Amino acid sequence: MSRKTRIVATLGPSLEKLVDKVKDYVDVFRINLAHGDSDSHKRYFELIKTQAPDSSILADLPGPKLRVGDIGKVELKRGQEVVFSPDHGIIVQEALFYKSVKPGSTILLSDGLIRIRIKTVDKDSAVGEVLTPGVLTSRKGINIPDMTLDYGLTDNDFRLLDEALSLGADYIGLSFVLSENDVIKAKEKINNRAWVISKIEKNQAVNRLFKIVEESDGVMVARGDLGVEIGLENLPYVQRKIIKVSKLLGKPVILATQVLESMVSNPLPSRAEVIDVANSVYQGVDAIMLSDETAIGQYPFEAIQYLNNIIKSSEDKVKPMRPSPMKSTDDAVAFSSVSLSELSKSEVIAVHSRSGLSVIRVSRLRPKASILAFTPDPVVARRVKLCWGVYPLTLNENPGDLNELVTTLDKKCRELGVRGNLVIVAGDPKMESGRTNLLKLHHID
Repeated sequence: MSRKTRIVATLGPSLEKLVDKVKDYVDVFRINLAHGDSDSHKRYFELIKTQAPDSSILADLPGPKLRVGDIGKVELKRGQEVVFSPDHGIIVQEALFYKSVKPGSTILLSDGLIRIRIKTVDKDSAVGEVLTPGVLTSRKGINIPDMTLDYGLTDNDFRLLDEALSLGADYIGLSFVLSENDVIKAKEKINNRAWVISKIEKNQAVNRLFKIVEESDGVMVARGDLGVEIGLENLPYVQRKIIKVSKLLGKPVILATQVLESMVSNPLPSRAEVIDVANSVYQGVDAIMLSDETAIGQYPFEAIQYLNNIIKSSEDKVKPMRPSPMKSTDDAVAFSSVSLSELSKSEVIAVHSRSGLSVIRVSRLRPKASILAFTPDPVVARRVKLCWGVYPLTLNENPGDLNELVTTLDKKCRELGVRGNLVIVAGDPKMESGRTNLLKLHHID
């Protein structure tokens, strides 16, 4: 129970044969549904459930993201004239692209590394001039700055959503969320079968941030498209803002994109990347996600190891800032449990929760103590695995009252080797789920 910030790793060709090897480091595996087909998606789900059954699964919907088609690898030179079309040149099949670009538009490819100015546009083709050269590969993203979308969820998203839920996803990542309405619409469809993780990557989402976070189960700082949208110079401030709002509202927050990007092709991270990860830990993110590093990189195992080591070293030296408690009875219990654990020098806070809400409330306050989350629902156990400092355990017993519950938690903690003082947080089993009314300082000899 040493590392509190969680690791999310994207499953791709580079990591397929290493799932069993990395399962002790990875808390959540991400499957990007923008790539592959139904057969490959099913194979990835089965691979995780077979080789890493204790890990949770994040299924990431593509959203209305524009992408380059299958072009292999193309070197684009400055001043070169290029053609965009559905079947030749730089292949772009989405009709939205040709509706959105205009003569004079500057489009950004591959997270803004390549810039092209559009010269002419037809119904299903466009011609442009390369301003910033680079090597373009298949399936890279296309950004059109200041393009306003009318929707965040597509028909394809809803199709993939059904597929992900049927395969057993624990979290659904919503790409290009524009407002809280996208989240509400997705949650109605999901019907509590998974947590909704809203990816903040559009300027429209930043402007509606508080409402979006409020409606979501969790949030992702998707720095790739977000940086292109708002300008890289504004990204550090907006990242801090997203993290602050997420922690304030008690929603797990994931940091993503180019975390250890240099390790796609190098066995060591850059100094700047190490500092970036450490600063994110200091800001108090719940989880940090690797994308290309593990999906297509040459050193996926090393990237996961380095991320683990950087996180542990950072957590040993600086504790994250604690948000103010919210004015509610339940949050009062959570805040009191953290204070009690520190004053009594308890190394463990044992939280019994049927819904996971009590666990989240304690986690958001970033206690020094580790959080043992006992829940009778294995689905809840898998979901709270994303939360900072939480170690979930499925409780098979069904205590009838608070006395039985305390006795059960005492027994389980003893079996785990917990000794000395520990703080117990729970709700009366006779009460409705989601309510917390017990705070107890317990001692195990």
